[in-house]
Amino acid sequence: MTDTAENTNDIFLAKLSLPVRKCMANAARECAGNVAGVLSLDQKETYRVKLAVDEAFCNAVEHFSGSADDERIHLEFSIRDGSLVISVRERGIPFDHAKAERFTPGDPDSADKPGLGSLLMQQAMDSVELFVHGREGKEVRLTRKIPFGSLPPELVETKPAARGKGRPTVKEPVIRLAREDELAEVCRLAWRCYGFTQEAFLYDLDALTEKVRSGEFKSVVGVDPESGALIGHAGFKYHDPAVRVPELGLAFVDPAYRSPGLPHKIARLLFDLAAEEGDRGIFDCSVTTHTFSQKGMQEMGSRPCCVMLGIAASGMRAKELATSRQEKGSVVNHYYPLDRTPETVFLPERHRAMARDIYGWMDLPRDFGEPDGAPLSGPSSVFVFPLPDELNVAFIVVGAIGADTVREITDGLRGCREKRMDAVYAFLPAGVPASPQVVEACERMGFFFAGLMPHIHDGQDRILLQYIDIHLDLDAVRVYGDMTRKLFDYIRDEQRRVASL
Repeated sequence: MTDTAENTNDIFLAKLSLPVRKCMANAARECAGNVAGVLSLDQKETYRVKLAVDEAFCNAVEHFSGSADDERIHLEFSIRDGSLVISVRERGIPFDHAKAERFTPGDPDSADKPGLGSLLMQQAMDSVELFVHGREGKEVRLTRKIPFGSLPPELVETKPAARGKGRPTVKEPVIRLAREDELAEVCRLAWRCYGFTQEAFLYDLDALTEKVRSGEFKSVVGVDPESGALIGHAGFKYHDPAVRVPELGLAFVDPAYRSPGLPHKIARLLFDLAAEEGDRGIFDCSVTTHTFSQKGMQEMGSRPCCVMLGIAASGMRAKELATSRQEKGSVVNHYYPLDRTPETVFLPERHRAMARDIYGWMDLPRDFGEPDGAPLSGPSSVFVFPLPDELNVAFIVVGAIGADTVREITDGLRGCREKRMDAVYAFLPAGVPASPQVVEACERMGFFFAGLMPHIHDGQDRILLQYIDIHLDLDAVRVYGDMTRKLFDYIRDEQRRVASL
């Protein structure tokens, strides 16, 4: 017989956030005691867990520096590889347990030394570790092996729906625009597929309905003709209805069904609608945790134009694929131009070869003009747009380049960093001769090349730069095809070059 706990990797038990005040230690202890009760730990083991949590919490309060009014101490309890793991995280002054003065039992000279709490934690737990997470603060991690049979079987995460067997196959789904009375089911289907990691309006029926009525969002569904069940969805988001460049996204398929080629069929209808309604082109954002969405877009004729690092929500995963959760994801932007009117763009000489490739992949005619080297002058227009909280990133959009543009971008970046944004993306007009000057100034700030976006923001092509303020494992990024690989390799090289400036 095998212990349930020994067959598990990571099972969430509880999470609690408390003010940085010693009077809240009792709440931390009670939470620890409740977790111990769920695991049926005996009185002695429960006491050990509560003692260790109490000491870790009080240490965090005692060694916190600066104003704690808006700060919190975060406790999280989980099971990992047969052990109870307790994480105590906060953003106080780093405190190294290894270098702390040691409390020695029976030594009168150590009575006033601060190491008693650390000693108690070490004695109560199997291990006490300190991790420093940069701007996110530090973590004390307490680990204690739990006895055989402690973990209730119902806490073991259920397996994703099995492929093939037991799932009905819908060979000829009905593909059409969603009716208003179906939008509530669209909300539910989004949750079943991706939890709450999609955009907020998709879970708010009133907001979704309003966007559909106004034309800001176009929703297309795949329907099982036998049962009438909605089994798939994708939509167009019109960020600027006047520009008519929708973003294809919010695509998901019910994991309880099989329907080969369903995402492609839904996208085909949306592409046809865009052409009929005179849209200038179609964008999409394909995640880099897997390549099937990237492959699908390229099969539709879309081509990679940007790689935006660190923009996807933390915790994103496709449930039906059982892909592992990501700390922070990235996306590949593809573009399918419907308007192929020739235009002139201005880029630094260094980026022109890559830009020629990008425009060539899209078969979008562009001439490269000579930059204007005169000092920047005239009025400037720069806007900072924070994206939804779950993304924790912001856009800096330059509407007009003028004398104060570089300073305004600098101020915008500083403000985003003070708010601890994970990343900031700058959109510069490519059709302005002064743009190369601003690109180079941004690169001196730490921005680096991300790609090009045709026809957006007042209908202009945009040079996209990115400033990444968190660690990303770029080796974990998955890209599809030679075109995207070439662009991604160029972006990595640019990140290294800019970092050396």
